[in-house]
Amino acid sequence: MGWIDWTISILTIIVGIVLTIIIMRQDSKDGQSSVTGANTFYGSNKSKTLDGVLSKYTVVLSLVFIILCFLTTVSIIH
Repeated sequence: MGWIDWTISILTIIVGIVLTIIIMRQDSKDGQSSVTGANTFYGSNKSKTLDGVLSKYTVVLSLVFIILCFLTTVSIIH
């Protein structure tokens, strides 16, 4: 394995750990309904709350993690 393979592998591990921490910090969605949650002040300003920001980071880091996993697989096969 070359330095590129090691770099991709280490980045995959770091992104996986950060993604796990971000997911664990999010609030549970059990108590909210999609109908009543959107009509409240919290529901309409959700993107400005910590949970909304963490949700956006979760999506972005998930995509980065998937790409890094794919690149790791390609580098191992190659």
